[in-house]
Amino acid sequence: MATTKLEDYRKKRDFAKTPEPAGSLAGGGNRFVVHKHHATADHYDLRLEVGGVLKSWAVPKGPSLNPADKRLAVETEDHPIEYIDFEGVIPEGEYGAGPMIVWDTGAWAPMEDVEESLRKGAFKFRLAGEKLNGGWMLTRLKPRPGEEDQRHWLLFKERDPAADPSTDILAARPESVKSGRRIEELVEKPKPPAKPVKLNPGALPGAVKATAPTRIEPQLATPTATPPDSAGSRDVWLHEIKFDGYRTMAHIAGGEVRLITRGGLDWTRRYGDLPEAFRRLPCREAVIDGEIVVLDEEGISRFALLQEALSARAENRLVLYAFDLLHLDGWSLANVPLDKRKALLKQLLASQLSTRSAIQFSDHVVGGGRAFYEHASELGLEGIISKRASAPYQSGRSKTWTKTKALKAEDFVIAGYTISEAAEGIASLALGEWVDGELHYRGKVGTGFDAATLKQLLARLEPLRAEAVKLDGAPKEIIWVRPVLTARIHYANRTTDNALRHPVFKGLREVELSAPAGAQRKRLISDADLASISITNPTRRLFGKSGPTKLDLALYYAMVGDFMLPHILGRPVSLVRCPTGKFEDCFFQRHPFTGMPPSVASFEAMSSEGETKRYLSVEDAKGYLALAQFGVVEFHSWGSTRARLEKPDRVVFDLDPGEGIGWREVVEAAIHIKAELEAFDLVPFVKTSGGKGVHVVVPIRPKLDWKKVHKATGDIANHLASTAPESFITTMSKGKRVKRIFIDFHRNARGHTAAAPYSLRARTNLPASTPLSWADLETIDAPEDLNYSSLPGLLATSGDPWADIDDCARDLPTSPRVLSDAPKSL
Repeated sequence: MATTKLEDYRKKRDFAKTPEPAGSLAGGGNRFVVHKHHATADHYDLRLEVGGVLKSWAVPKGPSLNPADKRLAVETEDHPIEYIDFEGVIPEGEYGAGPMIVWDTGAWAPMEDVEESLRKGAFKFRLAGEKLNGGWMLTRLKPRPGEEDQRHWLLFKERDPAADPSTDILAARPESVKSGRRIEELVEKPKPPAKPVKLNPGALPGAVKATAPTRIEPQLATPTATPPDSAGSRDVWLHEIKFDGYRTMAHIAGGEVRLITRGGLDWTRRYGDLPEAFRRLPCREAVIDGEIVVLDEEGISRFALLQEALSARAENRLVLYAFDLLHLDGWSLANVPLDKRKALLKQLLASQLSTRSAIQFSDHVVGGGRAFYEHASELGLEGIISKRASAPYQSGRSKTWTKTKALKAEDFVIAGYTISEAAEGIASLALGEWVDGELHYRGKVGTGFDAATLKQLLARLEPLRAEAVKLDGAPKEIIWVRPVLTARIHYANRTTDNALRHPVFKGLREVELSAPAGAQRKRLISDADLASISITNPTRRLFGKSGPTKLDLALYYAMVGDFMLPHILGRPVSLVRCPTGKFEDCFFQRHPFTGMPPSVASFEAMSSEGETKRYLSVEDAKGYLALAQFGVVEFHSWGSTRARLEKPDRVVFDLDPGEGIGWREVVEAAIHIKAELEAFDLVPFVKTSGGKGVHVVVPIRPKLDWKKVHKATGDIANHLASTAPESFITTMSKGKRVKRIFIDFHRNARGHTAAAPYSLRARTNLPASTPLSWADLETIDAPEDLNYSSLPGLLATSGDPWADIDDCARDLPTSPRVLSDAPKSL
């Protein structure tokens, strides 16, 4: 049995070169070991003796005695029992090259059945080592769609007498328990430094003497179905691996390093010690173009791993693959041919390159693009980037760079399924695609599933059969379901009628929200409240024949009410009503209306035009629930309560992306804004807008009137825009917002509103304006996944991340001096 389990371990190693054991013992004990390993970067490996092998997890930041620290642990291949005593140096060129010490070892014991715990993903055990003792827990994280083979866990200490939040055990006890040596003592003596190569950028054709630029807009590749071929052409093309990470421009000048995102934001601090690697380069100043990634065990970049590393502060896992050099020591290289820029870049990096370097050179092949593309596809890579060797660097989208994805990958709605009589389970999924608010059939997918996935899908789809709608042009054997689940599909291309060719199921696109510490749900809606509400025409569909029903709308607001009501009770509200269920018939309602439920309150106040008007407010659960009967889809709330109408207690910075700005860039921008606001001693919260943007909401002490708040937030917005003027704009002109994000502060004027937390939006599939923790914001791939169908279930397990928002109120800064003294870049 051990032989089968060690197959992956042995495939990765050449035992004629590495001192690691091949493995022969079957073993039946209960020992454990924690290795400290310096491969690409320092990390720790936890290994437990189970079933004749060592079950292994790589822990990038190492174990912590503080129960509050939850450390990422990536499950790796099983290791042989002899590995418990292995300590030494894995030679260069071998898998996991680098020194390794036995940092801790001893005995372990399970607290529950081992196989059942590992299967469920909740594994409790006790350790009795020289450094680690007491109870520990490994809990498995839900895999992202398409990455089910990546098994990620969280490792943390149980609260028991062995816990010690005050001690950093990694720093206090860095030595090996076997030899007493530190890992630094095992590192091979460095080779004598090579004679430095003299870099002469001015000798390159096209180099121009110039001062270092503060920012260069990156060159972008044009998508193509097939890579360009150099055969029979005078144009020579270079072909590189396509990485899946954060595009980053490294600026080096005067000993300082700035790491700038594609959108022009300074993320230097966010990348931990990575800037230090650039300071060691043999140059006075440089601008290097590349991509920051995290690699999996096979050396493939995975964006999900990058998100996890940044969220867990595991910056030592970050690698920048450098693929272009645009400026060096007083010379602009933008007009130098690409192949000569890359040759100079390789020379610049040569003294720093090793298998463990935080900076790597993105190498290429010359010509043979189609063969390289096919090989990249076989390896499971994202695809390839092809670049014309003789071309200069051109900011923006260009045809001298092209990108060819290994397979097309898109998300499609699961609209139904078919049954296999032989297997008595799902045979295929029927796929749909939203077009102008209607769902269109796009064919079936019947590959990419394993038995466990098919069983799980059937369990999730069967309850969705009620009130499902058949799609035109589909086979009769399909069992239709309500279109609330989304699948990630790889496919070759589309037919003339838009059906997918050779589709492969890669997983469900799902959202998982973390539970904030201390989050509790307060019951605000009683059974009596629910029983008192009646819905006429409950089966009427909203926004097309595939849309949700009026009853779905009412049920959503009933299920999220306990979370939503604390944010709107006692506040003036405006409503978006869609009584017919058609987009074109929706309208904004800010004043009382005929037939309005008596449980909805109204009050008099002066309008911005100086007229006395009656406004609406939600004062209790019954009034809130009753509004669904009147076709209310959206709730928009004021930034003040009715009791203190003229003194706002919340302000909103609405980040509205212009044309050409994607979701990732919006998230980057929101994180940048968060840091800038924190510099003012404010506590920002975040939610999706329910559209393409993000709302950054700040609780403030209700001291200032609306005019002062509007002016102060305008000043702050201008400051925020000044920190990255090529990324942000504060004027409404749509013509100036292309490839920029509009920071809209005008919602902080009297009488203006913003979508309330958890409010649905009158759009296809009813997305919600969803409060998130800042960590969760980075894990969201598509904000529309937070909708009327998915959100109630997510909230039931996660709770409200804004539960303590009112406790975080601060004074809103109004002094011009405070604003001018704020840091311009974080």
